[in-house]
Amino acid sequence: MPALSGGRRLVSRGPKRIWLGRLAGERTRGKWLGLILLFLASAVAYGATIGGQTERLFNALTNGAARIAVAGGFGVERVTIEGHRHASNVEITAALAADPNTVMLGFDTDAAKARLEAVPWIKHARVMRLLPSTLQVVIEERVPYAIWQSKGQTYVVDTEGAVITPALREAYPQLPFVVGDGAGKHAKALHVELEDFDELTAKLLAALRVGDRRWTLKLVSGLEIMLPDDNIGEALKSLTKLDRDRGLLDKNIAFVDLRLLDRVTVRLREPTPAETPDDAGISDVPTASTKPTPSDGKT
Repeated sequence: MPALSGGRRLVSRGPKRIWLGRLAGERTRGKWLGLILLFLASAVAYGATIGGQTERLFNALTNGAARIAVAGGFGVERVTIEGHRHASNVEITAALAADPNTVMLGFDTDAAKARLEAVPWIKHARVMRLLPSTLQVVIEERVPYAIWQSKGQTYVVDTEGAVITPALREAYPQLPFVVGDGAGKHAKALHVELEDFDELTAKLLAALRVGDRRWTLKLVSGLEIMLPDDNIGEALKSLTKLDRDRGLLDKNIAFVDLRLLDRVTVRLREPTPAETPDDAGISDVPTASTKPTPSDGKT
């Protein structure tokens, strides 16, 4: 009986002891396997670092992950572009810098936006990822506003004076023509002032920026109108009154100086038989410049 009793105790407890022992053995082997793998990984990383191959190893792992993502349908397979008219598809795709091997999840839309907005015709751009494989690009282009001539070269500029592209004057006959340093930047402000003077603008050939502080208007007839630094609108009202009363703009005059606060100065061209004595009497119609302006070399 003691033997049987002991046997019962051995049988009832034996399976637990065998099971626990097997589990403990497997856990021990798992720990050793993990340590071995960790050791091997550390050895590879250490060897790569010592051998200067860390970057290559990292790139290999990154490229492997990228290939897996592309193979899984997360590469750039389609690009849609909206809003472009002048900017070419070649310029846009080059700035976008995406191809079928580009991983959608890793594509930097902010950097792509900055590259697109560096294209001269593009003012604003939006780049959106439409998973799994489409990039959507929405573009707002610059609007040509004037032709700017500087140092013998001509350019199309927008309302802010940003250069869009080199251009011939004849290619944009409907745009205002401005000349000189700073003329492109200030063209919009000048033509806002000229909006109420249709008869004058109809005769306007070009606007010359002088010293990047004021304008001289050159008419088709060759007449030059020297504007003040400020209060351009009031000065032009004085000119319009003078033209209405005495037909100033149709006379044989070389230039009209509106820069001074209290008078209009004119210079006649060489007299002709058609001229009348009244042509020399225009000198005292006040303008609205708020301060006298130094001479620009013309008196």
